[in-house]
This record gives sequence, C-alpha cells and structure tokens, in this order.
Amino acid sequence: MLTGGVRGMYMLGENPFLSDPNINKVRKALSALEFLVVQDIFLTETAEFADVMLPASSYLEEDGTYTNTDRRVQLGRAVLEPPGQARVDWEIVQDIAQRIGLDWHYRGPREVFDELVSVMPNYANLSYDNLGGTGKLYPNADPEHSDGTVVLFDERFNTDDGLAHLVPAQWLPAKELPDADYPLVLNTGRLLQHWHTGSMTRRSYALDTIAPEAEVYVHPKDAADRGLTHGEMVRVRSRRGDIELRLKVSHREALGNCFIPFHFREAAANVLTIDEIDPYGKIHEFKFCTGDAGHDGFLTRYTAWSCVPDGSL
Repeated sequence: MLTGGVRGMYMLGENPFLSDPNINKVRKALSALEFLVVQDIFLTETAEFADVMLPASSYLEEDGTYTNTDRRVQLGRAVLEPPGQARVDWEIVQDIAQRIGLDWHYRGPREVFDELVSVMPNYANLSYDNLGGTGKLYPNADPEHSDGTVVLFDERFNTDDGLAHLVPAQWLPAKELPDADYPLVLNTGRLLQHWHTGSMTRRSYALDTIAPEAEVYVHPKDAADRGLTHGEMVRVRSRRGDIELRLKVSHREALGNCFIPFHFREAAANVLTIDEIDPYGKIHEFKFCTGDAGHDGFLTRYTAWSCVPDGSL
C-alpha cells in the first residue's frame, strides 16, 4: 500500500490497526489507500479509516459452519436477529459480488457449504445434515456413522514413502538484539480475558472488569534495578514509538524479558513492535524486539524500548 501497489481494500472482521506490528507504518498504509471498506460489527480502530462501513452480524446472529483447528466442522445457528441495519455477512458479500458482475445466487449458508465440500477433498462426504449436534471431524469416509479421523497420521504420513521427513532448522537471530541502549526483550500476546484487539471482549462488562487496563509485566529484579515499583505508571519506548501503561511486577517473566498484551488501544503494544518478517514463516516478529525499562530504558523482543516512571522524561 505504501508503494501504491494496493489502491483499495475490502476488510471483513479484522482490525490490523491494532493487531499488526509497527502501528505507525500501518497508519501510513491505511491512509494511503484510495478506498477502504470495512465490514464489522463495531466501529473498530481500523474502521475509523474506512470510506464505507458495512454493518455485519455476529456469530449469534447468523447461520453457518465453523471449522476448528482439530478439524472438527460444526454448525452455528442464529439465536438473535441482527440489530438495526446490520445484515448477515454472506448476504452482504453476495450483493457486492453481483454488483461487480459475478453470478452468485446462493440461497443460504447450506448452499455455500455444499460448494465448499465440492471443491475441498478434505470435506468429502460432509453435509449440513450429517454434521449433527457436535459436528464431524474430517477426513470422514462415513459421517453418518463415524465421528471422523481423530489422529490424522498414525501408521503413515502424507508423503510419497509414508515416512515422516525431519529437516533441521537453522537458527537465525532476531532483527533487533539487546544492547546497551535497549537491554530488555519485549514479548507481546494475549490475556485470558480478552481476544485479539478487544473489539468485542472489552465491551463485556465482566471481562473488562477483570482486566480493565494495559500492563507491562516485568521481572522483580529488572524493576528493582530501574527503581520501578508495582502498580506505578511507566513509559515504554522502542525505536518506533512509546506508550504509557501500568507496571506489573511478575515472577512469570524471565530476567531480562517483559510482556505487554496488545488488546488495549490506549496503550497499543504494536506501537513498539517491529515489522521485520521471518524469511521462512513469513510472519512478523511479534515476539521479539529490543528495549529498556526504568530510568534508562526498557528492551523488548522485536523492538527496542525503554520504560521510565511517567513524567520523568
């Protein structure tokens, strides 16, 4: 987007402004788009950039199928009507497809799933009617009488000779490593109470009451060495930016490491992270950057950062 290769984008149910690394770069990329459509159930941080906002439906408001990472395909059934002008997602997508000339005329999620089964060999033999109340695992030769394949590879692997092929992995250092200016490593991730960017869970009174604010988890010695105490507000810096949040002294963190959840827009951890891409996995280094905490700074993984008592800079 920054180089002009992508001029427009249609985004469904994603919030990259908070979930992608190096938010300053994400902001520039979204701002450079000529046209952005966001289809979501709430006005997310990304939707604030949108030229058009399409009111989508939540999982409780639409029928469809869900496939878990254990290969279980389950039915989802609507129990609520979409509020206001919100519509179920497949209808919105189909209307847009028809307006750009595609011959899409599905009558419901059942027909969409039938087409998925017809083009995905792993889904063979599955249907809306034989998924039942608990779903079915794929592959499944007889879903009418079987739950499906629990262990995917037991006697043979999916290779020409049926054997598992082990390949040694070469260790590569992270793009940013600890140094005198940024001696700590930052890891980012999720909390039990919140999911992803918190666009739904932070609107839950119960969940937000349990975990209402952003915190940086720091080893007791790292905090003591920097004159920081549990519960105080600190500033965390990297080479990409800084955020302010509360300090949580934690024995969970290893010495020299710290952790920040990325759910909180008011202290977005991805302001700090680096957008370097792993050469093999093609994912960003969310879990490592250099930084420093305390009066002199705070190091993170993927980004260098510093953490000092609020107002001391």
